[in-house]
Amino acid sequence: MKQENKLINLSYLKSISNGDNTFILELIEMFFEQVPEYQKMLHHLYNKKDWYNLARTAHKAKSAILMVGMEKLAAELKKLEENAKEEKNIHEYQEIIANFVSQSDIAIHELKLIQNKII
Repeated sequence: MKQENKLINLSYLKSISNGDNTFILELIEMFFEQVPEYQKMLHHLYNKKDWYNLARTAHKAKSAILMVGMEKLAAELKKLEENAKEEKNIHEYQEIIANFVSQSDIAIHELKLIQNKII
């Protein structure tokens, strides 16, 4: 696979899969299922001002994002998680969520291209 991806780094997936493309494809499918759900939930919880569950969802989203090597975005989600736990810097939440949605949408597109090359 050429490294034409802008956001995705499959090093972690390759290392935990021992080169098993079937396993990589399963993890990519899981990403496709989970991430849009996290996108919706983060918006919903932000609008409800449910900071406790926003922190929990940011934590889960961070794990999915790390799986595909998006460390910078994962760091932003960690910041959201920590701030929401303490209900501080609330003015930053919306921007982090918007960035998560934007970047994860690009990641989904990149993963679909990768998926098509593996299949």
